[in-house]
Amino acid sequence: MFSYNLILSDISEEDRLGIDLTYEPEFESIESEIQKSTDIFATSKTDWKEVHSKSLNLLSNKSKDYRYLYWILLSIQKGQLPIDPLHLVSIINSFISKYNIEIYPSRKKNLYSTINQIIQKLNDIVKPFIDNINDLISANDLIEILILLDDSINEIFNENTDNISSIINYVKSHKKRLKSVDSSKEEALNLLDYNKPIQIEPTKESTSISSSEITNDREANKALRHLQDVARSLSKYWLTERINNEKAYQLSRTLTWLTITQVPASNSNDVTMLKPVPQTRKQHFNKLKADSDHVGLLINLEESLSKSPFWLDGHFMAWESLIELNHHDAAQCIVDQVSLLIKKLPEITHLKFDDNSEFSTSTTRSWLEEHCYQEDYSKVTENINIIEKNTESEWDLALQNAQSLLNQKTLTEILQPLVIGHHQSRSNREAFFWQFSQAKLLSQAQKYDLASALLGWLDSQYSHKVLTHWDPSLEERLLELWLSCQQKLPSKEKNNQLTTTLRERLCCLNPMRVLN
Repeated sequence: MFSYNLILSDISEEDRLGIDLTYEPEFESIESEIQKSTDIFATSKTDWKEVHSKSLNLLSNKSKDYRYLYWILLSIQKGQLPIDPLHLVSIINSFISKYNIEIYPSRKKNLYSTINQIIQKLNDIVKPFIDNINDLISANDLIEILILLDDSINEIFNENTDNISSIINYVKSHKKRLKSVDSSKEEALNLLDYNKPIQIEPTKESTSISSSEITNDREANKALRHLQDVARSLSKYWLTERINNEKAYQLSRTLTWLTITQVPASNSNDVTMLKPVPQTRKQHFNKLKADSDHVGLLINLEESLSKSPFWLDGHFMAWESLIELNHHDAAQCIVDQVSLLIKKLPEITHLKFDDNSEFSTSTTRSWLEEHCYQEDYSKVTENINIIEKNTESEWDLALQNAQSLLNQKTLTEILQPLVIGHHQSRSNREAFFWQFSQAKLLSQAQKYDLASALLGWLDSQYSHKVLTHWDPSLEERLLELWLSCQQKLPSKEKNNQLTTTLRERLCCLNPMRVLN
């Protein structure tokens, strides 16, 4: 069985996407091999294993192109190659989420057509597998990952392509048949047991919360523990249905934080009596992360974090996984919740478990400092211009240096430090600001088409909620620069509909910027 994890890696640090190989011999070689299958005059049959290996090699090492992904699926079906459908769908979802519309083919019409071919071929591959599913767990797992893929397709391609709702409905129908078969078996077993004497089982404690009035602390604590147990089950259900459900990440943490009223007791070396997450469990998490199984990782992580809330590395890992899946709003929900805990107990970041392992490693502490130590935004908004002028961040200093060299060196030379800064960024926030600085420089150099394209990409990648958390005026500044670039384009290149949309969005945020 083949491993497809390599297609999720960038071609190189300098060139994430590689080059378009459409007219290169490697591309035409695969195309010619595939054409044999429909050519009645062909002297040999299509070697689908060759199509598969060549397409996989190009997609992994030379060019990020949806056509290679389609050829891989085509060769799997035609060549009857062994696959794990769950792994395959998960890889396709991760690939689309990571590279979305950035990659080849460049023309939108060809891109959407290729996505439709991928969806159709995925239907052809997965349907026979569905017919052979004979347990509810496998059916639920497949439904979960297909829904994730469907969400990604709808979110990224904006209804310009087909979706996979038909295959999801097909799995759900099969699941109903499985339930019906299980019910029939249970009824048959009950009929076989009708002669047995009736045994009265001891009444089990109800799983629902008692409606009787709570009159003392003991009952209150018992009710809270019960609520937490229910919340764990509910959160897990929500996540299996939709991994970016913000309610799941908020509910489990909110109820867990309620029971934390003080900093855990520790000795002079900051070592507490709290047990860490078992090492075998951590190894399991690291394996899921290495396999890019972010969905499985998140479901397992959230369960452990509800019982070990001080394991801050785990919260960071959950945030990273959501960012990898391009679910920025859900990731921001984790940041918001962890921020509340840090604000309540700032000392916990330097404490340790009883085995001397830290609540948070240096990497996690850097993340906490950047994302979870909240500022008083009421003060920030009083004078945004002062903040913008007095910032001393790396990207601003690099931009100022580049601007001073505009008339002395080529644009490629002065843009290079900003590109390097982006490649070396340690977080999504840093990556955004490095690219935003690139757009500012391109605009100043009168490369309005390039600046506009970059700003449009940034707008598609980062939600309003994320940008507002980083800086209340950030989205306004992005839209203002984007609108300015659009207005300065030559008449033939202007997109009047986009210009109108940008004006409307900016007006809703701050009409003064539109007037100016």
